[in-house]
Amino acid sequence: MSFFTRVIQRLKRDHFRARYQKVARQVLATRPATRGVLPFLLLSMVQTRDVVPYLVALKSFIHFANPERIVVVCDPSITGEDRALLQRHVPHIELRHADEFTHPDMPRGGTWERLYAIAGLTRDHYVVQLDADTLTVQAIPEVVAAIQAGHGFVIGEATDTPIRQLPAVRENALPWMRPGAHIQGIAETEMVNVGLPSDARYVRGCSGFTGFPRSSTMQETMADFSRRMMAKLGDDWARWGTEQVTSNYLVANAAGTRVLPFPKYGTPDRATPDTAFFHFIGSMRFINGKYETTTRQALGLINAAQQAA
Repeated sequence: MSFFTRVIQRLKRDHFRARYQKVARQVLATRPATRGVLPFLLLSMVQTRDVVPYLVALKSFIHFANPERIVVVCDPSITGEDRALLQRHVPHIELRHADEFTHPDMPRGGTWERLYAIAGLTRDHYVVQLDADTLTVQAIPEVVAAIQAGHGFVIGEATDTPIRQLPAVRENALPWMRPGAHIQGIAETEMVNVGLPSDARYVRGCSGFTGFPRSSTMQETMADFSRRMMAKLGDDWARWGTEQVTSNYLVANAAGTRVLPFPKYGTPDRATPDTAFFHFIGSMRFINGKYETTTRQALGLINAAQQAA
């Protein structure tokens, strides 16, 4: 890629980011969220730059599925002003420090603390993990049904994403093995070789939106999985992406897990008029105006609901 092309791409990202931020800040004029009654806990990990996007993600989601509890695991970058803003817009929010959720057999940073918090909270709650770069714009009955039935759910990467036994996971990932391969593929080829249960499963899903049923053993399962993978992969197990592998492993082996229909739940590049839930992963946020447009749509739903209340 030429220097000129990189400059043009940077200017485009800055342009679309600025337009998005102007729209997203309109969430600050909406009324505070109210506590819901659905029997689950909604959890996110938030850093200071994502406080406003998180409020849009949260308020658009709870318009369709409002939980009894909302918990934020605060990245170390979160300031006192951020905390005050979150509490003003979500009076019943529970703010926790990331440092509360560490384990000697797991890496630190990334989203490891978030996942360990989830694994502990499933002892008493159904937990839904919601990323700050998501938007919900239509009804999500599959999610509500999973919560009410106590079944896990996860976003897939394509239509009919399967939940596989570990030997099949390895076979699926082997074609990606070449110098410089992504850690996710490397981990997927090796997890069959670390002594996990013979009936263990895995799904190539996305940790940005995942439902975890109650479990008395998920923290122990997570620590055991990380310990085994660390012994196999060494320092590579601390690379970005291993948290998603671990999340995928945990949800695949949770009770009744199903992969949500794609692209009804998915990324904006594959969206259709029926897409209800968008995940604007980093590479897709500011390449065009879709994040801004979908945020306008979500804010319209939030405002209409508050005016009707």
